[in-house]
Amino acid sequence: MIARPVRSRRHSILTVLLAVWWFASGAAPTMLRAAPVDIPVRLNGTEYVDALNFGARYGLKPAASTAGNTVTLKSVWTEIVLEADSRESALNGLRVFLGDPVRLHRDRLWLSRHDAEKTFLPLLLPGSGEKKVPGLGLIVIDPGHGGRDPGKENHRLKVNEKNLTLDTARRLQRVLETMGYRVRLTREDDRHLGPDKVSDLQDRALQANRAGADLFISLHFNAVEAGADKVTGVEIYTLTPQHQFSTADTDRRDRSGAAAASAGNVRDHWNIVLGFQVHRHMIKDLHAADRGLKRARWAVLRDVECPAILIEAGFLSNEAEARKIATPEYRQKIAVAIADGVQAYGNILAGARRNRAGH
Repeated sequence: MIARPVRSRRHSILTVLLAVWWFASGAAPTMLRAAPVDIPVRLNGTEYVDALNFGARYGLKPAASTAGNTVTLKSVWTEIVLEADSRESALNGLRVFLGDPVRLHRDRLWLSRHDAEKTFLPLLLPGSGEKKVPGLGLIVIDPGHGGRDPGKENHRLKVNEKNLTLDTARRLQRVLETMGYRVRLTREDDRHLGPDKVSDLQDRALQANRAGADLFISLHFNAVEAGADKVTGVEIYTLTPQHQFSTADTDRRDRSGAAAASAGNVRDHWNIVLGFQVHRHMIKDLHAADRGLKRARWAVLRDVECPAILIEAGFLSNEAEARKIATPEYRQKIAVAIADGVQAYGNILAGARRNRAGH
């Protein structure tokens, strides 16, 4: 699945090492024309790069719809689909949300420079441009909510988020420990976290920082009021990169938040690699609806000092999905799927280290 760069021997070796985790897709003919030179442009105040030129660097051959507003970039292992005026893309069939919409300009599609560097480059070449490859010794799992905060609830089934996340976290801990990882939970029982002057969400991140965590996973279950009978599935959140807007900020209103850097932004590169691998395994293993790999600036992601994700593992507002989540068997499947994603991420880290040791 990792695209093969066309100029760098180092990148080619890394590509071969990582390709075993990705599935195949074919090539397609060119229909949109690429920019003659790779010169960025500013559109609506944001710097953009030519999507076809970006793909060409990694051996991705383009195709487009006859309307010219969609392009598919393909290699042997990778398929990226981009659509004009949309923040949603697809990578090997999985929904990946961008910080900026793709733009159609002068008969070409353009990808924001931030999305090229902060979303696609880490997924195509994990470790590229990074000074250090993280470790993966200690994993901190955060069961969402607790104590006086029940989280989302399904009164008909008499289940709530705080109990389901704690049970799922314990299951995930056991699976990861059998894989050889050290694991801690932010709460071991039904309690509210956060001492005086520190919020519940901040305390969860601070626990991970104090423990020296190498990876942080915050577990949640979702709910909606409108369309509860239709909305199902899994979504994964990673921290929104600086200068970009979170997935839910469709009107781009949080300009002060976008301008600020958070502690977690130091790990932007590995956040998205981790998020994609866990998302990929959860969708595949659970046969769940794909709600997307998304971005947010929640405190548990902003303040943590290691690669981190927040998982919404299903909707308690949907009766059919809630009935599955209420069973121990399905929560075990959730735990195993997350652990499989973590292991895939760990394999990528190991491949990146081997590549560096060889040079």
